[in-house]
Amino acid sequence: MPIEGDLKSINLPSVLQLIAQERLTGIFKVKQRNAIVNVGFVEGHVAGAFFERGEKAESLETYLVKSGVIKKNLFEMVEEIHRETRRPMMNILLEDKYITLEEVERIIKFKIQEVLDEIFSWDEGEFKFEEGDVMYPKSMIKIRMSTESLILESARRSDEWPRITNIITSGDFVYRKVQNPDLKLKPQEAEERVLSLIDGHRSVNDIVAISGLGKFHSYSCIYHLLSIGLIELAYSKPAPVVVKPEKKISLKFLIMPLIITAVVAVIILELLIGNYFAQRQTFSLNIIREEIYELDYTPHRKIFYYQHNRIPSIEEIRNIFEQ
Repeated sequence: MPIEGDLKSINLPSVLQLIAQERLTGIFKVKQRNAIVNVGFVEGHVAGAFFERGEKAESLETYLVKSGVIKKNLFEMVEEIHRETRRPMMNILLEDKYITLEEVERIIKFKIQEVLDEIFSWDEGEFKFEEGDVMYPKSMIKIRMSTESLILESARRSDEWPRITNIITSGDFVYRKVQNPDLKLKPQEAEERVLSLIDGHRSVNDIVAISGLGKFHSYSCIYHLLSIGLIELAYSKPAPVVVKPEKKISLKFLIMPLIITAVVAVIILELLIGNYFAQRQTFSLNIIREEIYELDYTPHRKIFYYQHNRIPSIEEIRNIFEQ
């Protein structure tokens, strides 16, 4: 069945529940500006999810390095083996026992929840379910998560998120440890990890990127550490200034109109000049003709003058001598 629409008009949890109830297999895609979320389903269960920003999608292998699960030098060595043997990188990590299957499954499930948390915060976006498509068909890792459980957890986090961001209003905030806290409460395991990353220099965004806990859990841990007085705000990093390249205005599109205008102007000018000289020539010819005409009647004027003792007009001469 065709499943597509807009998040403004259709509730996202209802769409996901429909896919689960109908036990559909395919890929659910949601697009918002330059961000795309892909969620894979197998018989109504969530089998995978990943985020694309622009033209880039963070791979699981890259996330394992950023979160500290595997070391960078190990990742580079696995990359080299992959280039030489063409074996999938995840297969190398698992088959050569650099990481256990349980660890990978835990991280994948964690990332799936994080991706769903993201799209639950979207107020707009276009979605489409491509039935029949399978995400990672050759993968040796088979993930099947309850769609209903993921929806409930994302809804719970959506309710908590405004309370957290009301205190941590920017990802550029930098926190530091309190030297002598009033309360001697022991943080939980995830909070201990975040506390170890807080050094008065890393921003919240930096901690999210390297904690391996994801955005929601990282923020939640920082929020709780603040509430029990183990950390305090140091300062806020200045937002990076995005220098926009100067726009070069091209005038190429004006070349042809200017050429046409110049040609028309030259033609009009030539017509005006030609008309001016034509009128001058006609006037000159008329003067010459009149002078010649008058010279031709000079003897007749003399005769008329002797007879009538006055100078005649041309009309009088014509009337008398041309009859």
